[in-house]
Amino acid sequence: MKLSKALNTFYYSTALCDLRLMNKQIVDENITYNSLLYMDIIYTMNGTCTVSKLAEMLHVSKPGVTAKVNELLRQGVITKTPAPEDKRKHYLAINDEAISQYKFYRKQNLKAIKRITESFTTEEINQFCKMLDMISEINFEEINGG
Repeated sequence: MKLSKALNTFYYSTALCDLRLMNKQIVDENITYNSLLYMDIIYTMNGTCTVSKLAEMLHVSKPGVTAKVNELLRQGVITKTPAPEDKRKHYLAINDEAISQYKFYRKQNLKAIKRITESFTTEEINQFCKMLDMISEINFEEINGG
């Protein structure tokens, strides 16, 4: 399989899997695909996410992001904590109780990790991680206008 075809298939299968999980609305009918996108970003930023950073990353207006964040706060999916260095700034995180719901949507990742660790050596997995990091770096360069 060519690298470009494998990469395209990976992106396609991931997007399709996410959309199908969202359309089933198994866990919570209020968790939309858009909500999951916000949750992914907040979770990945590991306690450093702010409304401003979300707006910048998504190229969405700050009031639009604030409205979505307020919706997720009302649903109890995320938390908002004042920054110790500046009380005007707030950090967003996934609510501990919501993490199990969030992880349900990522169950395919857990299956992939299990199969990969059973099938490949540590060195091969490290090489794969470097490749994924490279793809992420390129994506973030594109996101940031590079």
